[in-house]
Amino acid sequence: MSETEGRRYGGADADLRRERRRAELISAGLELFGTHGFRAVSVKRVCDHAGLTQRYFYESFADRSALLAGVYEDCVTFARSQVMEVATPLLPADGGGVATTDVPVVARATLGAFITALAENPHRARVMLVEVVGVDEDLERLRLNAIHGWADLIILLARGGVPAAASQRLAAIALVGAITQLLVDWYTSHTQGFGPDDTADASLFDLTAIRDVGVELFSDAHARWLAP
Repeated sequence: MSETEGRRYGGADADLRRERRRAELISAGLELFGTHGFRAVSVKRVCDHAGLTQRYFYESFADRSALLAGVYEDCVTFARSQVMEVATPLLPADGGGVATTDVPVVARATLGAFITALAENPHRARVMLVEVVGVDEDLERLRLNAIHGWADLIILLARGGVPAAASQRLAAIALVGAITQLLVDWYTSHTQGFGPDDTADASLFDLTAIRDVGVELFSDAHARWLAP
């Protein structure tokens, strides 16, 4: 092997180790932020949990907020992959939007996949629904981009490649906001033991009920606004 080839191999190996350390820090951040909350967890605590020194933390992240951003992006990527896994086989072969008659089936499958992605991992749910909110401007921008990314996915499922008008995009964003708030209420009721008031019906915090209402919302929005 030439000296140049050796350097290339060494560089690739170093990049791989760096990627692994970053993944370990994200995993540690997910568990700690998802258990104790972002503001209660220090850089040192994350590093100790990951078995890495702070030198390696700052190799990948500027500060705790940057790590939270990385954890949040990883959660969104995972949830989106789960949604697309169930959505792709249900999409029309011609690349168009979902037919009106098929909307309830597709909505039930995709919403179910999204809800399961959060429900099966309470750490992921806490990061996505609670911890990322109101930290700083960069994270608010990231959260806003994620909301619009989910709206883009709704439009893609509903309309295929047909561009959306402003009212249709607003409808998609409103759907994301509605489902998100219902899931925030669910998470809060199950982790902190209370709802919006002492008389709140427990069915307000049931995931099956949230999914069913979501299906109706998506079906109505498709018929009223989103269909091509």
